[in-house]
Amino acid sequence: MFSFILSRIISIRPLIIGLMLMLPLQATALTPLDKEQHINHSLISAGIADEIRKNCSTVNARMLRALRKAKALEQYARDQGYAEGDVRAFLDSPVERKRVKSTIDSYLAENGVVHGNEATYCSLGRAEIAKGSLIGQLLWTW
Repeated sequence: MFSFILSRIISIRPLIIGLMLMLPLQATALTPLDKEQHINHSLISAGIADEIRKNCSTVNARMLRALRKAKALEQYARDQGYAEGDVRAFLDSPVERKRVKSTIDSYLAENGVVHGNEATYCSLGRAEIAKGSLIGQLLWTW
């Protein structure tokens, strides 16, 4: 009986090895960067915070916090298996920049920001700070 089971295991051994070799490939399949939620949410939030900071004189950026979060995001991308070159290409892509900018502009408009109206940027900035959102964590006001 034992020899029969052993012979069956040996006969399917190539199949088992093949399946085992495929597992790491499936586990390392990466989500395209433009679909990776954490990375996109972080980049868009940083962009929104930057727009608020640039257009409201009473809301400022927490630059050291922003740098720490940027480093943490780089580490996250590496930990997920993204190559530095792929991340750079993504960040430098005119298509991706346009997509992110469009998302930022939509968020600002949906939240009452009127281009050229400083008070609306300030109001959104204070609201984000009060909520403790990622956008708000990158800003401060006095």
